[in-house]
This record gives sequence, structure tokens and C-alpha cells, in this order.
Amino acid sequence: MKFNKNYEKICCKDILQYVFDLNSLDLEVYKKLKEEKESRADDLAKKLGKERSNVYRSLQKLTYCNLCTKTTKTIEKGGYYHLYIFKNAKEVRKEIKSCINDWYNHIKKILKDFEKEMD
Repeated sequence: MKFNKNYEKICCKDILQYVFDLNSLDLEVYKKLKEEKESRADDLAKKLGKERSNVYRSLQKLTYCNLCTKTTKTIEKGGYYHLYIFKNAKEVRKEIKSCINDWYNHIKKILKDFEKEMD
């Protein structure tokens, strides 16, 4: 029996979506942030033609996944805003490799008991 070779069709976008469980809006926000390098949620929402709250949720997810960083900026007259900064491809690739290694090590542990669980 041959190993399923569907993996040969995988591209970088697929890896991002699968490894970090991103939906299509998350990916759209990620690509736009990449273009902008840094941006506020409301500015990205306008440029994408999306609701600010949805873009904000995607940015929270991207921050959690370590695909961008969030900094807080103070406004001189009072208040603050969040600025989201795109991480460069080298850093993102490192994060993906780390996730894949974690997954691989987990699968290896599970396979140790394969015969017991499958009998």
C-alpha cells in the first residue's frame, strides 16, 4: 500500500491555514498586514472592506499564533491604540517548523502504543 501523496499538492498558504487553524478571513488579514508591514485594526478593516470587529478577532488570532506582534501606542491627548506588526517570513518559518516538530514528536509518542490500541 502506498502513502497518500496529497501532501505533494500543499502550498505555503495551506501550511499556514492548517498549522495555525486559520480561516479565510484570518489569511486575508495576514496577507494585508504583510503588505502594510504594520497597521491598526480599523485601518485594515477599511482596506479589506470588512467589519472592524472581525478583523480585530483575526488579528488577535494571528498574534496568539505568533504571526504578528501587537504593541500599544499612547495618544498625546489621551487614550491609546494597538498597532499590529507583521513578522518577517524567516520568523514565521521558524514558528511553523517548531509547530511541525511538536506535532511530529506527539505522533511518535502515540505510535509507541499503536499495537495495543489497534488490537
